[in-house]
Amino acid sequence: MDLLTYESWLTEHGLCRNTVDQRVAFVGRRLKAWGTLDLPPSFVVEWLLGYRGWTRRTYLMHLRSVYAWMVETGQIEVSPVSKMRPPPTPAPRPRPLTADALNEAMSAAQGHLRTWLLLGYLLGLRCHEIAKVRGEHVSETTFYVLGKGGREAELPTHPALWALAQEYPRTGWWFPSVQARRDYISESQIGNKVRAHFRELGIESGSVHRLRHTYCTTLARNGVQPRVIQELMRHSSLDTTMRYMDVLSEERAAAVRTLSPGWTTTPADQPAA
Repeated sequence: MDLLTYESWLTEHGLCRNTVDQRVAFVGRRLKAWGTLDLPPSFVVEWLLGYRGWTRRTYLMHLRSVYAWMVETGQIEVSPVSKMRPPPTPAPRPRPLTADALNEAMSAAQGHLRTWLLLGYLLGLRCHEIAKVRGEHVSETTFYVLGKGGREAELPTHPALWALAQEYPRTGWWFPSVQARRDYISESQIGNKVRAHFRELGIESGSVHRLRHTYCTTLARNGVQPRVIQELMRHSSLDTTMRYMDVLSEERAAAVRTLSPGWTTTPADQPAA
């Protein structure tokens, strides 16, 4: 299978660079594990059923894409996942890291890995946004981000990130690719290395996106107004931002204790009517 031809096919169909990279990387991993994609539906479906939620849904979309290309180019006659329905969309829930987990992960990280963690926690950047950072994007006051759908934004630069920027080129990619066909590192490389780092520390489901959840939740706990957080998260809807904010049981209890009724709560001491 020619992955470069598949990559060109995806690009010609108008998919963004981020999605193209994800799908090509996924197919490469499946080819390495399976040897071929020309497999019976029972095998592919059984493999997919080993995953749940967003993971199964994402993998199914990747497989539908590559099998559509294979059918179109005459490599197979029928897609083995053509009749498989996507699983229900899981209800989103916030997944911030605990303070202890965050401190442990930061303390154990070095080099580019530590920079990726800081970009996730201090700016709330996504994997593909981290991959595309250039020296020209960073000043002492603003940090330019090329986000989802090509949307541009300027965020306030945290002092710790400005100090870190002195260790990186003032022009060009911060994380250049070692592959000739790419200019900058792929988001899958960043995501895989970050997840491996968390696994080594015994932190379950660690990822760059959990740092984004931590960024949002920490801002909320520090008293930042929701509309400000929405702007920093670069969400078009405040409802989306709220899904990133976790609430602890002790925070709910503390909220109730802020209520101060202006009347007595001991009716037994009052004279009967």
